[in-house]
Amino acid sequence: MTTAETTGPTLIEMLRLSARDLRSAAGEVPDVAADFRQLVAGDVELGAAEMRESANRAGGAAAVAGTAALLANIGLVFACITIMFALSTAMALWLASLLTMLIVFGAAFIAYRVAMARFKGVTLTPKRAMQSLGKDISWLKAQMNLSEN
Repeated sequence: MTTAETTGPTLIEMLRLSARDLRSAAGEVPDVAADFRQLVAGDVELGAAEMRESANRAGGAAAVAGTAALLANIGLVFACITIMFALSTAMALWLASLLTMLIVFGAAFIAYRVAMARFKGVTLTPKRAMQSLGKDISWLKAQMNLSEN
């Protein structure tokens, strides 16, 4: 048995093999980079669509909150006057006024709670885009591992 058979490939053979592997991997890098750019562009579009959707929901919630505030003001005037004079027939005018005020503020509080519940449904983080981007990064890592092997 010779020493060449027991020692395996020579240093020069190993360098040639490594050079071929590097050329092969270098040829795959532009393809992987182009695919990754397309994936990221898709994720950016998805994120922008999610942000538009969230903005539309926030706009709807703000419109309801504005309507609630306007109705609370109009209702304050009419309800106060009507209820106050109706109650003043059974009690003192100041007590009727106090009770009327409590009723109006209770209605305004309910409108406020409805508006806040709608605002809680609005998220500013594009969750689907973030998940997709995470998948793209995993895909890129897998591609890089394949090109190394």
